[in-house]
Amino acid sequence: MWMAKADALDRQSRGEPIPEEIQRLLGELIASATSSGEVLDIYEAAGMPKPSLSDLTPEFVAKTQQARNPHLAIEALRKLLTEEAVASTRNNMVRQRAFSERITELMNKYTNQQLTSAEVIAALVEMSREVAAESQRGLHFKPALTSDELAFYDAVAQNESAVDLQGEGKLADIARGLVQVMRRDVRTDWTVRDDVRAKLRSSIKRLLVVNGYPPDQQPAAIKLVMEQMESMALRFAADRT
Repeated sequence: MWMAKADALDRQSRGEPIPEEIQRLLGELIASATSSGEVLDIYEAAGMPKPSLSDLTPEFVAKTQQARNPHLAIEALRKLLTEEAVASTRNNMVRQRAFSERITELMNKYTNQQLTSAEVIAALVEMSREVAAESQRGLHFKPALTSDELAFYDAVAQNESAVDLQGEGKLADIARGLVQVMRRDVRTDWTVRDDVRAKLRSSIKRLLVVNGYPPDQQPAAIKLVMEQMESMALRFAADRT
């Protein structure tokens, strides 16, 4: 399937709108590529260099903003950003959702003509810099958090009052404890066994209570932590075998 067509389908599956101008351009390019037997390169079609998160210089931004097809340049950047965000956040549901929602909001503003193509390109590049720095975020903590610990930190830090009340250090300790709970209690079939799920939920609540997590915020935190655990379950269960 052509790259541009797959990209459009990807947007549709994520519930993101595809501007009419982009649909028209993609349709024309796909038809042209099909008739000529060529492989469609959306970057070349946009008249821009292939993006790289390691080289988002002001010169790159300027050249991209001057691309002959700014709509396609935006689509190319959005595609790269989405792929890199998924890769860099791995099983971190909170961060994946956050980046996805921000990308969707930005593209909606562009579709509704609230932002110019140059403004959208600049915003996508700025967000790409955040994604590029994602792998280093755990180093902010002492001791540093692993990617799994960081995922649980993000889950319990979703509530700003918990962060304000307990501070990053205490929430990081909770995150380390949650990884230990996963390693101790997760089994291959835990997601379909009510008794195992109940035990995990109890262990999570106990950990939150012991560490003074705000009682009124515990139900939402437990729910999000359980969802995060489900996304990691197969990998943790495999490590136990």
